[in-house]
Amino acid sequence: MKRYKIACICQVYNELRKGNLERFVEHAMPLVDALVVYDDGSTDGSYEYLLKQTPYVIRAPKNDFVNERSHKQLLLEEALRLNPDFILWLDADEVLTANAAEKLQDLCKRCDENKIDGVNIHEINIWRSHTWRRMDSLYNSGWFCRFWRVVPGICFQDTKPGLHQPLFPSTIRTAVWENDIQVLHYGFSTQQRLAHKYLVYKSHGQRGYDMLDRIISEEKLVVEKIPREFFPEDLWLDSEEPPQPMTFMESLAYVEEYKEEVFRPKFTIACLVYKSVEWLKFVYDQVFKYTHMSDMEFFFVANDANEAVLNYLKDNYIPHYVFTNTPEQQAQWYVNNVYRAYNFAADKAKGDFLVFINSDMAFTPNWLDNLWRAYNGENCVNSRLVESGKLPSGQYAVSMNFGRDYSSYQEESFQHYARGLSEAQVLDGGLFMPLLIRKDHFQEVGGYPEGQVRHGSGIYNPVIAKRGEPCISGDTVLMMKLKGIGIKHQTAFDSIAYHFQWGELDSSGAKAETSKIKVAICNNLVTGFMGDLAVWKQLVSALPASVGIDLETIGNQGEFALNARKYIQAHHPEVEIIIQNASFIDTVSEERYTIAFLQDDLRSKGRKSKLQDENLRRARKRVTNSLQTALAYPEYDFEIIPDDKDASDKWHDLLIQVFQEINIAKAAKAAEIKQEIKKKKVSIIITTYKRTHLLRWGLYSLSQQHIPFEFETIVVNDGIEDESEAICNEFKDKLNLKYIFTGQRNLQGDPVWRVPGFAINIAAKQATGDILVMCCAEMFHLNNTIDCLVQPIIDNPKLLAVPHGRDDRDGAFLNYLTDHSGEVSMELYNKCIILDTRMPFLMALHRSQFLEIGGYDEDFVGIAYDDRDIIDRLLKNGGSYCQTSALTIHLFHPRIQGYYQGGGPPEWEYNKNLFFSRIGKVVRNEGREWGVPDK
Repeated sequence: MKRYKIACICQVYNELRKGNLERFVEHAMPLVDALVVYDDGSTDGSYEYLLKQTPYVIRAPKNDFVNERSHKQLLLEEALRLNPDFILWLDADEVLTANAAEKLQDLCKRCDENKIDGVNIHEINIWRSHTWRRMDSLYNSGWFCRFWRVVPGICFQDTKPGLHQPLFPSTIRTAVWENDIQVLHYGFSTQQRLAHKYLVYKSHGQRGYDMLDRIISEEKLVVEKIPREFFPEDLWLDSEEPPQPMTFMESLAYVEEYKEEVFRPKFTIACLVYKSVEWLKFVYDQVFKYTHMSDMEFFFVANDANEAVLNYLKDNYIPHYVFTNTPEQQAQWYVNNVYRAYNFAADKAKGDFLVFINSDMAFTPNWLDNLWRAYNGENCVNSRLVESGKLPSGQYAVSMNFGRDYSSYQEESFQHYARGLSEAQVLDGGLFMPLLIRKDHFQEVGGYPEGQVRHGSGIYNPVIAKRGEPCISGDTVLMMKLKGIGIKHQTAFDSIAYHFQWGELDSSGAKAETSKIKVAICNNLVTGFMGDLAVWKQLVSALPASVGIDLETIGNQGEFALNARKYIQAHHPEVEIIIQNASFIDTVSEERYTIAFLQDDLRSKGRKSKLQDENLRRARKRVTNSLQTALAYPEYDFEIIPDDKDASDKWHDLLIQVFQEINIAKAAKAAEIKQEIKKKKVSIIITTYKRTHLLRWGLYSLSQQHIPFEFETIVVNDGIEDESEAICNEFKDKLNLKYIFTGQRNLQGDPVWRVPGFAINIAAKQATGDILVMCCAEMFHLNNTIDCLVQPIIDNPKLLAVPHGRDDRDGAFLNYLTDHSGEVSMELYNKCIILDTRMPFLMALHRSQFLEIGGYDEDFVGIAYDDRDIIDRLLKNGGSYCQTSALTIHLFHPRIQGYYQGGGPPEWEYNKNLFFSRIGKVVRNEGREWGVPDK
């Protein structure tokens, strides 16, 4: 008799933790010739376990629950490489009934002889037990096409995402129903598994009885004992009592208990901080900016931290734990306290994987995703570092200075460099942070030693070195211990991070900051000691950086919500979250994140409230104090926080989650803006008049920038025919530069100076960009000024973006620049007087704003007041200043004698009188063509 070759395919996600995977493998493997598995981003050890059971494991970098049909196609393609005759599809929470091996071969023979493409197999749903199945509510009606004959072209033709799609190949034309083999489904066999299914489906938008509530509802429960002969011998449990029906409220109660387990983070990013609020802010922003935060927790360990750091963490709802070494430990080598703190972080971590970072690191897109891709079950993985050069670099690191502290960090330049450096390879060895490591592996070897280990000491019973003694670093010892259990230390070359080196250690530390109110708690009354009022008072007293707003605060005249909104704007504009009564006051502010607190179940009392329904609809998050109240409003998801002794802690934890949600949204918005920037075109307008040596420096500094969007540079020479054009040609390709000569009036005799507004108008009319950056020829750019100036305009076209500037009045900065071939002295920069950047020495604005007011007034022909005039008009037209992080300096050039004394030279008088005579008139150059080059 022919023996048919069968391949089993299965998709898994964290099934080891749910107790399904080992049972599945044990009972599936003896039935088939090969097991092909799609691991959908498991972090619980399922992937590592499967690697030891079968060589055919497809690993997804990220869980993608709704694309099950496309995953089936990948599994099918992999299985077909093994040349099977038939494909069996099972889930990890399923096994076939007893004696399936022989029955499968008989089934193969029948299908082969009768040209049957597929076999539908009945599913037995084991319900909250080992041996009882559910019979009501269609639970006994499930038949699924699980057994497929391999025919030419077998495939899933349409693999669009979505739940509840057909999970058998599109090529199946003929199918039969089979009773001799059935599927024992354990997905409903425990409250844990039921809760997982219910919560996961709910998180993907499933609603209603048929699509969601049926999973846990037992209102119609009918169960039946499964015949013993259906079970493989080791899965039978005799004399088990049948599960008793639960009310829907009871079912929801156990689901609520498992919520934390179901949505627990898969990865924990941990960072130590101890003395610098600024470094804390920097790395916190970097993580959210460059990390996909789904399935993540990120916390700081305040390691012997000062009061300023502790207060900042607390008042800004930043997740953290406080770790305090003993006085004796604090007297030891500083690094000992660091290793102890990372071990402490590992103990606190909820994730299956640890990601250790330093507070003086900056990141690149996908840095963590690429670490995860490089993980293979038998390694721990580090990023490749670009280091500032403050200290010597280690294996695979590159020394390249993009700033030695957060304030001088050249982010875009680093990102540009990292894109060129990245390569898809993983090599043994490397440096030690950022580090991705499985928590089980870390803890199995005992984590880090409590310091550097003295040479010659054993790695499992180490002698901790004192400062100055020959030693092996604690990081190296960790890697040696991991090697002992078969875990390799490797570096992912496409995960790039920047390391400032001794950033926080070299910093001056934290200055105490004034706490800002982050949370407004709004109710008619938030004081009192009885009943519901006690809850509101408890919130105000327990939540950091919060303020209570009630009738005593804002008065009882007029509408509460409107008065509260005005009060917040006037007194606490930095408030980001509002917690408010959901029933009796209108939504206070739709612009801020609102948490509606529902204490009054008006619906169950038959008192329908349009106000309450509208508040719940508008809220970003909804909280109630009882499951029963939540059940009365099934169209909404609620957080349940009972009014008990733990309520304050639960509210605090909830706000930490909400602030993380807000930070994720801010990062997403920033990324969206960045993408919008790339779609925009920028026109950089530079005017010059007989300052060729300064023009060259200005263009040189501009050429050193990374400009992440389409741009053009328009240089307008409004002087004489000199070296300006030749200099521009040097930068033509690099800066996409167009040179325009507008000094025709000067060709016949002595040069006639005029305000640069004429040249700027000409350039603006010829510009093709959405955003204009107006720049004097003598401006030297110290960082990515164009990127810094342009970004705010994308979000708000009414802004006038300005840099921080200095004025090189005595030429010291220019001389240093010339003598050192373009090297910048920040010491000399900081000694220069502050430049008034409210004037357009270097300024970005939307082109539409410039055109709306008619550009520069071309009646100004004297000296000065022309810039003041256009800025005054832009502001009257609805514009406003936006200070950016751009840094620039006005290079030295000789001024007219007495330029800064006595109100300026005589030529100012004409422009001054013109300026004051036209104050209030916004639009100029009306009735004539402006921005036209001289003929």
